[in-house]
Amino acid sequence: MKDRDAHIVNVIRSLREGEVVTYGDIAADAGYPKLSRLVGRILATTDEELPWWRVVNSVGRLVPGNEIEQTVLLKAEGVTVLEGKVRRARVGRFSQ
Repeated sequence: MKDRDAHIVNVIRSLREGEVVTYGDIAADAGYPKLSRLVGRILATTDEELPWWRVVNSVGRLVPGNEIEQTVLLKAEGVTVLEGKVRRARVGRFSQ
C-alpha cells in the first residue's frame, strides 16, 4: 500500500461511533485535500475492515447500492438518516 493510501486508511480507521464525515473530509485530514475520489476508490477496493458506512458525499448522500445497509449501521450508532441522506450525526460534519 502506498504511503498516501495508508494515511487515508488510518484516518478512516480513526472514525468513532456516531461520527459521519465526507470523502473530502477524509482526504483533507489525511493531507490530500484534492483527492476525495481516491478516498472513494480506496473504500470500494480495499480488503481492510474499515467503517465505510461513516463516510458519505458532501451533501450527506449514502453510498449508492448500499443505502439500506448503511442506513441500518448508521442508525445503530444514533445517526439520523432520512430519504437517503444523513441529517444529523453525533460527531463530524453533520453534528448539530
